[in-house]
Amino acid sequence: MSDPRVRGALWAAALVVSGVLLLLFNLGVLAPYAPWPQVVLICAALAGAVVLFATFTRHVAEWWRLIPAWTLLALGGIVALTLLPGTERLMAALVFLGLACGFAHSYLLDRAERWWAIIPGGFMLALGGVLALSARVEQVDLLAAVLFFSLGATFFLLYWLDQRRRQWWALIPGSVLVIFGALVLTPSQESDLPLLRWWPVTLILIGLLVAFRSQRRRPVERLEMHAAPGTTTQRKHAG
Repeated sequence: MSDPRVRGALWAAALVVSGVLLLLFNLGVLAPYAPWPQVVLICAALAGAVVLFATFTRHVAEWWRLIPAWTLLALGGIVALTLLPGTERLMAALVFLGLACGFAHSYLLDRAERWWAIIPGGFMLALGGVLALSARVEQVDLLAAVLFFSLGATFFLLYWLDQRRRQWWALIPGSVLVIFGALVLTPSQESDLPLLRWWPVTLILIGLLVAFRSQRRRPVERLEMHAAPGTTTQRKHAG
């Protein structure tokens, strides 16, 4: 379906119908008919995901289809979790997990051009993991530390996956986030701990690293001149 107006109308209709069904479900209008409304929503989400995956195989350049496809799979799982009690926080975590899978799928298809997908994908995975962990852990400081560590690990992963080491800058936010995660776990009463006193040294080292990398000279690429074969032949005859 190549007409963008037709595709836009179909997307609009699908979003409106999905919004109406979810709104009725949240308001409890469909509660007397349970579990059939949940089954219909699960099937609709799975069907939408299959359609997006199938159309992506025909239009590989439109990688954005992967994100709503994985999100629809996550929404189907969320509706399935509504049939189980006490899974509210797991539902929210599943949304972020679906988004993370979409960005990860996009990155794996083109690692050179879509390296940036690691950052939003890692952030979504970190948020989903913290939400899932909050269902079992009630300590706010521990959850905050896990979030900081996970976000920092995302930048370290970006640096590690880049074999050419062009994304060296990722070490800066990664280090800062890990430091803040360690500070969150440090008891506030023990103000004389070495970590609290000396952690700014890490910022100094990072600044020196940035200065070193910025002053490092790169080899200048020489522009090679190639003469056309016809021009060279004409010069020989002329000589």
